[in-house]
Amino acid sequence: MTALEPGLPGIGEQALAQLQSLLLDSDRLEGFLQDLVALAAELLPIRVHCSITLASPGRLRTAAASDEPVRRFDQEQYDMGEGPCLEALRTGETHAISDLSDSGRFPAFAERALLLGIRSALALPLAPPGRCGTGVMNLYADEPDGFSGPVRDQAAVFAGHAAGAIGVAHKIAEQTRFSEHLQAALASRTQIDQALGILMAQQRCTAPRAFEILPRASQNRNKKVRDLATVLITKVSGAPPTPTTPLEPQSTPPRPAGSTCGRCGRGGPCGWGRPPCTRPPSSPGRTP
Repeated sequence: MTALEPGLPGIGEQALAQLQSLLLDSDRLEGFLQDLVALAAELLPIRVHCSITLASPGRLRTAAASDEPVRRFDQEQYDMGEGPCLEALRTGETHAISDLSDSGRFPAFAERALLLGIRSALALPLAPPGRCGTGVMNLYADEPDGFSGPVRDQAAVFAGHAAGAIGVAHKIAEQTRFSEHLQAALASRTQIDQALGILMAQQRCTAPRAFEILPRASQNRNKKVRDLATVLITKVSGAPPTPTTPLEPQSTPPRPAGSTCGRCGRGGPCGWGRPPCTRPPSSPGRTP
């Protein structure tokens, strides 16, 4: 990756292409955000420290940071209750401090920043399409006036593309979580059904009666129904239930070598197993 140079045409396209690559390469939101801050620190033409703050009701957290001191500094900013990041979250507008040694705003923040060698700061709101502005990209520079002129414009362009990419990453993460929860629910249902069958055989009762017994036993033993089902299956079979993957498609087994289809009497790929053979049956006396 190369730094974005002031005045270079296609800056937005460069950043967008890099962010698209990150989305394709990342399978988790946290990993994508960490790659994003590293990309921001590398693309901008000055040396910067970068972090991303995400806000949820009653909580602020640094989801990713280019280095550990910046992560700790962000937390100190949250604890102090002042700084450009918090101001950007509150107003939804970009906030910059050109020289922290000569700024009357956020005195506690400025004092701590100077101790860490930070001289200028830029906080850019992240508002993905269709979502509320609940994030901020924080940029810190070791020199005064680090985010004046073209550098600030480039950072704003990058933050705009980053907001859209974060929105996509959120949707991917939500779909992944839904798929994982559905897999877990189906696996639980399979084990519970097996346990109900065992109870029906042991108690010589109907399915509705077994369905009453299992939850009651779960409450009496203070165990989740799925955990109790696992205990019951293990006790009867001598082994814990095998994890299932109910959403994986089943493959069609290959036709054994030299075999013929029972319907059409011919060899070749006519649908051994599934799907059923669609060739017309062979005529009597006709050689397949």
